[in-house]
Order: sequence, then structure tokens, then C-alpha cells
Amino acid sequence: MDSVKIKPEALEAIFKRVWSKPNTAIKGDALELSAKLLLLFAKEGIERAKAKRLESGMGGPVDESDLEKILAQLMLDF
Repeated sequence: MDSVKIKPEALEAIFKRVWSKPNTAIKGDALELSAKLLLLFAKEGIERAKAKRLESGMGGPVDESDLEKILAQLMLDF
């Protein structure tokens, strides 16, 4: 997953869709940092879901139900 990156341009497009003021701008450094934080959040969620799955004695890939189980605590921790 180290090769996965979030394009700052894509993140900017997402931000612009939810901002209430259309002329709001974001600097490139802030976009890069936001992309890194979002990627870190995703990686942490996947790792926690993997650990929880192994802890319960299940093998195989992580699916959305595994992520749902750890989401509440993940949100509190971030």
C-alpha cells in the first residue's frame, strides 16, 4: 500500500464540493498534508481491521464489515 497516493487535485475537488463559499481556496502545502492525513487514516483503519480479524481467529482479506467494527474507535482516536 506504500505505492498508493491520493492526488491533491482530487482532494481539492472533493473539498470544493463541500465548502459553502465557492471562492474558498486552499494552498498546495495544505492539500498535500490533507492527502497524507487521509491516507494515514485509511492505512490505520485497514491495519486495525486486519488485527481485529486475526484476533477473532479469522483469516483472509479485510472487508467492509471488518472496517465497520473498528470505525467508531478509529474516529475517536483521530
